[in-house]
Amino acid sequence: MTNSDSPSFADLFAETLSGKPFVYEEGDEVSLMFDLTTVQSRMKRSAPQDLVLGYTRSMLAFELLRSNTHHIGMIGLGGGSLAKYCYHYLPESTIHVAEINAGVIALRDRFAIPENNARLNIECIDGAVWLKKQLKRTNKPMDALLVDAYGKEGMPESLATAQFFDDCRAALAPSGVLVVNLWGSDARFDSYYQRIRTVFDGSAIAIGADGCANRLVLAVNSRSFPPAIRPIMNRAQQIASNHSVDMPALARRIERALRNPDGLEPANRHVEGRG
Repeated sequence: MTNSDSPSFADLFAETLSGKPFVYEEGDEVSLMFDLTTVQSRMKRSAPQDLVLGYTRSMLAFELLRSNTHHIGMIGLGGGSLAKYCYHYLPESTIHVAEINAGVIALRDRFAIPENNARLNIECIDGAVWLKKQLKRTNKPMDALLVDAYGKEGMPESLATAQFFDDCRAALAPSGVLVVNLWGSDARFDSYYQRIRTVFDGSAIAIGADGCANRLVLAVNSRSFPPAIRPIMNRAQQIASNHSVDMPALARRIERALRNPDGLEPANRHVEGRG
């Protein structure tokens, strides 16, 4: 669906009723949607490798908690925003992505996602099943695992159980980082957050995101927690020029969360939606 097609409300409503992911284009922006209320992913044609939505930028906070992120796993592809960003800005990384919806993967060309190659592999598979497969690759634990799996019905239950988060921790290298995108408005947020904190022995915090009500849980596979704030601030300054994301701003988010006993960054009062 393109600008030249001038889609009507009826066209968009029909797309929603189909139950399939669809693309909406407006100006320089291309969005992946499942319905008319929620944008799953957004890309600018002029900078396809950059992150448009605030919650995706906040997910990059894993780069401040671990210096070596050569092996990155992802559950949930969407429009490929995070995969493309890591592929472009972390050139020494390999990225493995599990996406359950073949229709989402079929749209990869619309979002300028590179073909599978030695550094990027996208597989059509249930995330929980994929993670079990990764556990068998004991010689390649993940430095970072990013879970962004919300769909029309919310978080799939198979990706929210204590067993799943146990598997996440088991798949991480020592001091590896799990990042989970959660809707702050989800009535189950506290349950999910406390479940992750329990599995990671309290080594978890949650930060917010600009322009949306999402909260990103950062859990570290380490008993040496919380980390000192000054090294995080220093690393943000050191790597700032290597990223299009404002890393010092992310460091300040982490600092605010670490200063709270519950590990939650104070909520942003000015939000625009779920992102």
